[in-house]
Amino acid sequence: MNRDASIQRIRNERDRGFSAAVIVPLGPKSLVFISGEVGRDASGSIVAGGFEAEVRQCFANIEHALKRAGATFKDVVRITAYVKDLANYAVYAKVRTEIFGEDWPASASVGVSDLLLGAKLEVDAVAVVTAGP
Repeated sequence: MNRDASIQRIRNERDRGFSAAVIVPLGPKSLVFISGEVGRDASGSIVAGGFEAEVRQCFANIEHALKRAGATFKDVVRITAYVKDLANYAVYAKVRTEIFGEDWPASASVGVSDLLLGAKLEVDAVAVVTAGP
């Protein structure tokens, strides 16, 4: 491991107390940990339009964090979804397939009783990228 490389924390633009992403250098590659995202817009409110709109906004928020960390959805190797109502799983899975195409990450989905802000879905991610210079 390169002891000169340090962990990079990308600040969360809306919330204090946790990073939007943390980049951990491991030799020629780096792990990128994306904090859990929900389907909220720039104002911090859950988007209107139902569960599918919320899923799409959740993934847009993850994409924004990935870009800030120098990654894309193609770099994602693992996601975890926390779903308030598993009856909505098929909608989540449809959007997830659109987002990742053939680059399927390892995945886990967990039914939960509640999420912050009244969200119906939260997703976190782990990506692997080539380390910077």
